[in-house]
Amino acid sequence: LSDVPFISPSEVDQLNKLCKLGTFYRDFNNFIRQYGGHLSLQPNDKRKSEIHGLYLKSFCHGLDKVLEDYRASLQRLEMEILADPDLTISHLYRSLFQYFLLFPALSAMVEQIKSHKAHGCYILDTVHKHSNCGQPSVKEAMNKILHVCHDVLYKQLCSWLLHGSLFDPYKEFFIQHSTGQTTGVATETQEEEDYLGIMGVTGRQLQKALNMTLPDTGGGSHQTFSIQADLLPVYIPIRVANKILFVGESIQMFETDKKPATHKKG
Repeated sequence: LSDVPFISPSEVDQLNKLCKLGTFYRDFNNFIRQYGGHLSLQPNDKRKSEIHGLYLKSFCHGLDKVLEDYRASLQRLEMEILADPDLTISHLYRSLFQYFLLFPALSAMVEQIKSHKAHGCYILDTVHKHSNCGQPSVKEAMNKILHVCHDVLYKQLCSWLLHGSLFDPYKEFFIQHSTGQTTGVATETQEEEDYLGIMGVTGRQLQKALNMTLPDTGGGSHQTFSIQADLLPVYIPIRVANKILFVGESIQMFETDKKPATHKKG
């Protein structure tokens, strides 16, 4: 807006900022509609070239929850305007002031996810880094989104730690199937970081022992797993990730040992 004779320059500036909020909100809604919908497990060449997955869908759900407060604020303002048509632009500006700080931060995070084609647990990293700020309202909103995204992570962790099962149709979890011999991201010089709390035994040694004791499945090889460094959230130390990897592989070994015994009983 410009050159409006019956509106002061300060009100023109406020109106432009309010219009900017509307633009942000429209972009957020478009992002949610595009990436927060139904996911297909069928191979799709178009999907491979775009960002997708359970973590992205959860991010969209968290973003939508954050926008609920904005929608509620607009509804309150609408009721106030209907009750008092003489409300000033300054009143609207003051009522929505917190979103002048929040929406640019959310927009920067969304743009980073799109430009970097963030996938899986890397989205957790992105949200976590943006939550480290000095603005309480921004920090609260980022933590709310992170909480929703963690729902997927916790379900995958429970499946792996309790059942040794890796349900990861979009290759998003930081533990993936591996055909090589390496089952971690730590190097030999980092062996002290693999300590699992068992006296004299490191995680690396236990993983090697596990690989030696797993039975041959007939094909001369067995399923192995490794930690994908690019999908490991920055707030999960490598030492903890190696423990998680070892526990899941151990459960798989125990389940494999049960199967021959079951067949013998039958």
